[in-house]
Amino acid sequence: MRNIPTDLLRALVTVIDLRGFTRAGERLGRSQPAISVQIKRLEDLLGVALFDRDGGGAQPTEAGELVAGYARRILALNDEVVLRLSRRDTGGKLRLGIPNDYADHFLPRLINELKIDNTSFTFDVVCDVSHELLKGLRANLFDVVVAMTPDGPAEGAFMTWREPISWFGSPDPASSLADKDPLRIVCYPEGCLYRRNMLSALQNVGRGFEIVYSSPSIFGISAAVKTGFGLTVLADRLVQHELRRLGPADGLPKLADVVVGVYLSKALGSTAAQSVAARLSTLFVEGDLHAKGAA
Repeated sequence: MRNIPTDLLRALVTVIDLRGFTRAGERLGRSQPAISVQIKRLEDLLGVALFDRDGGGAQPTEAGELVAGYARRILALNDEVVLRLSRRDTGGKLRLGIPNDYADHFLPRLINELKIDNTSFTFDVVCDVSHELLKGLRANLFDVVVAMTPDGPAEGAFMTWREPISWFGSPDPASSLADKDPLRIVCYPEGCLYRRNMLSALQNVGRGFEIVYSSPSIFGISAAVKTGFGLTVLADRLVQHELRRLGPADGLPKLADVVVGVYLSKALGSTAAQSVAARLSTLFVEGDLHAKGAA
């Protein structure tokens, strides 16, 4: 059985996330040729091409995307166990910024883990749209931030992944608004990436729309959609089961994935912040596995 060094896996996901060997080298403190050598070693170990050399840049092959998915899981667990066993992550006050829907889905599990491990963290938690959270991170208002970006990670990424998003409507097919024009839209306030993606997609295909309900609360959005008041766009794995997924077959435009990341402050944060970032990353990976298992 061959063992894969984690530094090779980290090089792979960093090249993919930053879309370049040079930028990956800058992030990892290595030269561009050194990163290329690491990727070649990984390809030799696995016996597959991980990047499309003919396409130029850092476009991963299908095998490269597959390996990167496993690499993210391995690295999340690796980083969590190293930080947890350092015995320096048992306490401290952390400023956490996280979008509302991610807070609702993942924070209860994080707090439960910390309770089981007898840690003594205290938290200041702010829920906001991603671009405001990243702005706060740059202003040193947060230690750890979970945020979405439209195309590639922002500065300070600890872990990133692509998150599929979809249209959602009422569970009652008879109340579907997908064929209405203008389309009735339920969404987060201005600045939300879900909102930007759905409105851009509608504008690109020339579809009329009207924003009929705006709320910063995932509960408020879900309630409005559930009653048939309008349609919305959310991350697939964060949506309540009673909402019905819609798509091109319903006359709605295809949506691009978003990039979600766990971010640390410029100084990479305290050991406590790194530990929480690793725990969050592991929860996101586990959540992705559960979502795929249920699909």
